[in-house]
Amino acid sequence: MKVTRHFLTVGNRRVHYTRCGEGPAVVLLHASPCSAKVLRLPQEVFGAHFTAFAFDTPGFGLSDLLPLERPEIEDFADGLAEALTALGVEQAATYGRHTGASIAVEFALRYPDRCPLALTDGFPVFSVKAAEERLSRYLLPIVPQWDGSHLVWLWYRYRDQHVFWPWHNQTLAFRADTDVPDAEFNHRGVVELLEAGDGYRIGYSAAFRHRGLEVLPELRVPVCFGNRPGDSQHRTMSQYPASAWQQEMPRDPLAAAVAERAVLLRHPARGTPPASPLATPLAGRSTTNYVQVGDGQVLVRVIGDVHGAPPLVIAPHVPGSSALYEDLIRALGTDIPVIAFDPPGHGESDPRGDGAQSPEVWAQALWAVCDTLGVKQAHLLGHNAGAATVVAAAAARSGSVLSLILEAPIALPERARNDWAARWAPDVAPVWDGSHLLRMWHMRRDMGLWFPWWDRTIGAARKAEPRLEPERLQEEIRELAKQPSSFAPAWQAAIAWPLPEKLARLPHRVALIASESDLFGQCLDQAVAVRPEAVVHRCGDSAAERAAAIRAALAGA
Repeated sequence: MKVTRHFLTVGNRRVHYTRCGEGPAVVLLHASPCSAKVLRLPQEVFGAHFTAFAFDTPGFGLSDLLPLERPEIEDFADGLAEALTALGVEQAATYGRHTGASIAVEFALRYPDRCPLALTDGFPVFSVKAAEERLSRYLLPIVPQWDGSHLVWLWYRYRDQHVFWPWHNQTLAFRADTDVPDAEFNHRGVVELLEAGDGYRIGYSAAFRHRGLEVLPELRVPVCFGNRPGDSQHRTMSQYPASAWQQEMPRDPLAAAVAERAVLLRHPARGTPPASPLATPLAGRSTTNYVQVGDGQVLVRVIGDVHGAPPLVIAPHVPGSSALYEDLIRALGTDIPVIAFDPPGHGESDPRGDGAQSPEVWAQALWAVCDTLGVKQAHLLGHNAGAATVVAAAAARSGSVLSLILEAPIALPERARNDWAARWAPDVAPVWDGSHLLRMWHMRRDMGLWFPWWDRTIGAARKAEPRLEPERLQEEIRELAKQPSSFAPAWQAAIAWPLPEKLARLPHRVALIASESDLFGQCLDQAVAVRPEAVVHRCGDSAAERAAAIRAALAGA
C-alpha cells in the first residue's frame, strides 16, 4: 500500500500525519516516545479496507506540542478531534498503542458520535504506586553532553525498554518477553527521541497520569482491548472486569495487524474522508508541505508569497536538512519570499529509487519543487554542499536563475578533492551498540576544530572560534541521522564535485558570503579566485547577521 505524508494546520499548531488506502476512516496513534513511523505495518494492513491516518501525536515526530504546560490524555484526545475536523473527517475509528491507546479510548469516551469503535494494542494499566514510580524514575531528562555520551545513553535507554519493563528495573523479575530490536529499529527510536527532545516527557507522562481502567463504566461505544504476548501490557489482562471486551492478538506483528483489521471491520466509520488539504501558513514561521518528485515525496518549506516576487530558493547543506535553516528562513521571510527543501534522501524527503546522490540529483529536485509551486524564476542560495546544488541548477536552467549566492561553498582544489573524497565520511550505518552515533558526533565536532577534520595536528587547526555547543550539535546530528544510508554518498559527492571549474563557466551574477565560524568558510578564497568580480560579504554567525548579508547580496542583483 502506498503511504503518503502530510502536514496540517490546526489552529496555531502544525500536525504531521501519514495516509494510506481508501474507505472509512481509521486513526492510528503511536506509543511514546515514537512517531507514526512505528505504525507503518498495521497502517498498510488497515489500508486495504480503510483510509488509515497515522498521526505524530503532539510533541512527537514532526507535530507541534499542544499549547499547554501539562497536557493530559484528555487534551490529546481533544487535539485529535481538532485535527480530524481540520481534515474534514466526520467520524473515525481509533486504534492506539500504549500512550496512543489511552488517547484512542479517551477520544471514544469524549466524542462517541465521532467514534464507532476504539481498538487498543496494549492499553496502559498502572497501579498508583507504579504510576508514581514511572513519573519519578522512568522519564529521565535528555541533556546533551559535550562528548556525545548522551547519544549512547539514549541508545541503551531505548533498547532496554524492550529488554526490561520498566527499563530502569533491570532484574530478572522485570525481564521483557520479547526479542531485542535490531539496530535499524533502535536507531529510528533514538532519532524520534531526538525529535521530541526533552519535551518527550510531556506527552509520555500524561499516559501515567491517565485514569486507565476507571474509564470503562463511562464508555458508550464499543472498545476492544487488545493485547499481544510479548507486550508490556499483556500481563494486565487479568485486571480487566469480566464485562470488558478483551482479545488476545497474535504475537507476530503481521498476524496481529490482520486480526486487528478484522475487529475494525465490525464497526466501520461513516463516510469516506476527503482529499488531504495542504497546510496553511502560520505567522512567523515557514509552512511545510510535501511535493511529489518522481516516485517520492520531497519536504518543502515556504514563507511569503512566492508568486508576488521572485523567491529566494535555499539549497541546504547535505547531509542535513532544511530544518536547520528555519531561523534563517524566518529572518529572511519578513520581506523576502523564501523556499527551502530537503534534497532526496535527506531530512524528511524520500530517497530516489536508485539511491543516487550528486549535485545534479539535488538540482533536479530543486527545479521539480519550483515547477510544482509554479515558480518560473528565482534567486538561488546554496550553503556548503548546497552551493554545488545551485551551481548545477544554474547550469541546467540558466534562464530561470536571477542570481546566485554561495554561502561558504565547498570549493576545493583538484588535489584535495581527489585525496579527501573517499575518506571524508565515516561509516555511520546503525550498529548494535550505537557507536555509529558517536562517530557522527565526533566527526561533526572535529570539523569545527581541524580542516580536514581527521588531520588532528596544530598545522590543520582552524583559526575560527569553534561552535561546539552540545545543543547546537544535537540539532545537527538529529537531522544527519534521519537517513544514514545517504550520509557517506552525499559527503563524497560534495567533496569530489569540481565546483570551482563549474562556477567559472556560469554567466550569472554571483555573490559569495561566509559567516565567521562556518565549517567551510576558509574555502571562500578558492571561489573568489575563479570569480574575482563576485561581491563578497563576510558576516557573523547569527541568523540575523547571515540574513543581512544575503539581503545585501540580493540588493546588488
